[in-house]
Amino acid sequence: MNNRAGFVAHGPVERAAVALTFHTNGDLRLAQRLLDITTTRQVPVTCFIVGDWLEQNPTWGPKLIAAGHELANHTFTHPDVTKLTQPELESEISRCRDILTLRAHGPGQYFRPSGIDDGTAPPSDLVLRAAATSGYPTVLGFGVDPFDYRDPGTTAVASRTLAGARPGSIISLHFGHPGTVEALPMILDGLAGQNLQPVTVSGLLGAG
Repeated sequence: MNNRAGFVAHGPVERAAVALTFHTNGDLRLAQRLLDITTTRQVPVTCFIVGDWLEQNPTWGPKLIAAGHELANHTFTHPDVTKLTQPELESEISRCRDILTLRAHGPGQYFRPSGIDDGTAPPSDLVLRAAATSGYPTVLGFGVDPFDYRDPGTTAVASRTLAGARPGSIISLHFGHPGTVEALPMILDGLAGQNLQPVTVSGLLGAG
């Protein structure tokens, strides 16, 4: 493996598809509501797992996989990665990798750093080296961010997401926020109206 991971923030534009990615932690009741929506609508998503959440809720790894979703690495405790040394970051990534392997039958293909607002900016060499060392050849960014974690309200989450969505978009959303759960049906309807098909990251990038 190379000593630096690659960085991807957008998929190919030739196909009318987008990847819905969710930073996955938080209240289990909201998580179940979101899971129910994706199941009813038959929409696969990519879940960037926070490792300590999965450690505390081990049944959720198999549950998400059984629902057809893809799991990926979003650190173990969700720190601000810009404040970590490389050994500290490698520990965060590897601990999440290990709990994914234990509870979700594999480490996932992608790593996304925590504490990053600009999903299009290339990560630091420290992040790229730590990801590669921990077994992740690709660090995944995002090009559409409705800032749903700031709880701007259901309408804002939906309208911001749909305003930014284009063929190949990677969209960043979050479990654990009521406005996001309530906005998801609106987002799915809007994507359908734009003839954009939601797929996993692997589906978007042709890696799975």
